[in-house]
Parts: sequence; structure tokens; C-alpha cells
Amino acid sequence: MTANAPVVAVAHFVLKDKHKEKGAEFEKAYQTYKEAVSQRDGLLRTALLRGISSPDSFVILTWWRDAETHRTVVGDWQFFTAVSSRFVHLASITSVHGPVLAGERAADGVGEMQAPAADAAVALTTFTLREGADQQAFEEAFLGHVSFVKANEGFLAHQLVHSDRETGSYVNVGWWTGPEAYAPVLKSPEMAADAQRMAAHAEVQGGLYAVVVDTARERTLVA
Repeated sequence: MTANAPVVAVAHFVLKDKHKEKGAEFEKAYQTYKEAVSQRDGLLRTALLRGISSPDSFVILTWWRDAETHRTVVGDWQFFTAVSSRFVHLASITSVHGPVLAGERAADGVGEMQAPAADAAVALTTFTLREGADQQAFEEAFLGHVSFVKANEGFLAHQLVHSDRETGSYVNVGWWTGPEAYAPVLKSPEMAADAQRMAAHAEVQGGLYAVVVDTARERTLVA
């Protein structure tokens, strides 16, 4: 990828034990974040996801024009203390960001794909390469897996994001029309076989999320 390629910041939050019932407060904090970040140069899109089976789990996706515009914002201490510190108070966080490696129909706010509807679901899968695993071999195996997934009704788009901090870390963001579209794919023998092949290259963790807020959808509604 080139230095000025669009990047996606993927921030995963889990509410702390003493704040497990404060999901609504977290969503309110996101609205403050969304309003603030929308004023920053280079922002393309932001979305808030909430776990369907784990409602104490949230993901914030933020698409940026390039890595430099992202670094400018995250490195702004005043922005952090005024906006992002509330997230850290309520929840623990892991994050990754990097360029899109795959996904011609990427739901990235950069291409021409129509914004997903209000009841869309996102399958978020994290891959951590095993020691000694070949990065190219993993990416080729993943693309083979995606060719099967794309053929299923209800699939909308996907992105494979490669961390620019940890070379062995990836996140795939898969957009579906809803949980009911993804469920039979997840339970299929083809998915089980693919999962076994992927496990040879990486440790895999995943979850299914509802889309709480998506600025791309909001722009579509305004238009």
C-alpha cells in the first residue's frame, strides 16, 4: 500500500465490571466523539457497533484519508482529554489501524457502495498470525475464504485491515444485511472447513455486531 492510502482505525471496547450497565452512557460519549471528529480534516466516515450477544462490547470504526490525518487527531492531547477520555473511563480498549488490503466492494466510505441499512450487521474477526506464519500465505488463504463468503445472499461488503503497529495483526470487517443472513453462513460446513484452514495460519476471534450509528447512512438519509 502507498503511504497516502486510506486507513481504518478499529477500536474495540468492553465495559469495565463497575460500568457494565452504562451502555447508554457509552453511546452518548460516542455522539460527543462523532461531533468532534467530524470537524477534523481527513475524516471520511465513522460508525459505532454494539455486540449482539455481548451488549457490553462496542467497536468504533473510523475511516481516514491517510495515516497522517489519523495520527494528527490521535496525537492531539487536548482532543483526547476533551473527547476520548470518557471511553477509557468506562471501558477497556484494544485498537488496530492500517490500510485496506482486500475488498473491492469495501464498505469504507471511499468507494461507491451504498451505505448499509439500519438493520445491517457487522461480523468483526481478528486474526493474529502464529509464530513463524507466512504473511502472504495467510492473505492468500483469507482471499480464498472471502470468495466463498461473497457468494452468499445477504453479504454486502468487507475489508481486511492490516495493523501498521503489529505486522501479525489483522481485522476483517464484514457487512451483512442482518444477523439472520450471517447465521447460516457461520454454521455451514464450508465455513467450518475455512476456519480450520485459517487456524493453521492465525489465532482467530470474532463477534457479530449491530450498527448503532453510521455517518455514511446519515449522509444518505439527508441526501
